[in-house]
Amino acid sequence: MEATAETASTDSTLYYKAVGSIAVYFTTVISALLVCIARTRLSASNALYVLIAIASLCTTWYYILSWFQKEYEALGSDLNRFILESDLFVQAYAIVTNTLPKWWWSSQLLLLTGTALTCWSVEGQSLRVETQAANEASSGSSKKKKWTPTWWFVLLGFFGSMSVGGPLFLAQLDPTPKKRAHVRSVPTILAWLILFGEASVMATPFFESMSTRFTQNLILTHVLFLIPSLITFNPEIRQGISTFSLPRLYFILAMVGLVSHVMYSLPFAFSPIMKPVVLYRALWHNHCQTSISADMMFNNLLAAVYMIQSSRQLKKLRMGLMLTLVMPILSVSTVLPLYLGWRERQLVARDTGKEKKKNK
Repeated sequence: MEATAETASTDSTLYYKAVGSIAVYFTTVISALLVCIARTRLSASNALYVLIAIASLCTTWYYILSWFQKEYEALGSDLNRFILESDLFVQAYAIVTNTLPKWWWSSQLLLLTGTALTCWSVEGQSLRVETQAANEASSGSSKKKKWTPTWWFVLLGFFGSMSVGGPLFLAQLDPTPKKRAHVRSVPTILAWLILFGEASVMATPFFESMSTRFTQNLILTHVLFLIPSLITFNPEIRQGISTFSLPRLYFILAMVGLVSHVMYSLPFAFSPIMKPVVLYRALWHNHCQTSISADMMFNNLLAAVYMIQSSRQLKKLRMGLMLTLVMPILSVSTVLPLYLGWRERQLVARDTGKEKKKNK
């Protein structure tokens, strides 16, 4: 009797923990989505970003909810069993990493996370500094500018879709290029966290799916990528070895993306078994895989729109178009950081030239 009572108590505890985890997950996603939408700056310049976010939200979450339904039906449509036995968060990553064709799609999105978080952290902190300066300058005014902490977009990207958090983040920024005396930098600790996060992503397929080490590495990846969004710094300040050049970090991220993409693409070019058609089949293998692959494709679209618009503002549209054209070959996780690093240096070079002309 005591053993039965103890087992029942344990099952009850696990049940309520599972219910609590599900509740926390959806509360986090919905809260982050509402906050990010509330801070979106609606204008003609960011209309495409908003449309991408809406399209991605509808598409990715249609497949995510469809996958939830399939898992529920696979467990006999028993809600209690579904809550207790399904570990959806870990299982989702296991499904999209357990074969080479699936990982070919998923790795591009997961490695892009390092670039996205670097961009969000730097641009978010620059926006924070600008907002504080503007509020201090207009201290007597009742209208205060608001700044949304970057971690809201990170939470939305982690637990919702990167291609929803990304365009909403860009939609709150002023698209006008800012004048700078030098390239921006990040704290060295932030750079190392991002790079260790990338290493953790690359290690993912080497752990047995759903194993303890797989789960631990998955948690480590999210922690390493979340912490940078919590660090407060001024990107304009450079302090020797305690800071890391932003273009240099972007270049390293691009090389990581390129090495990974080439390594996982070669088998499809030379193996008699791994033919390109296998990639297409993997895309539709299950709703979970389709969701993350759709997320990756929307990020490709977002990167293309951003590079074209941004390079056009710099009056160097050719660069944006060229990188957009090679993106399907080299992957978005390679091309976007290359562009961001190039853009950072172009702003400095262009503005410095203008200042010299003014001084003459």
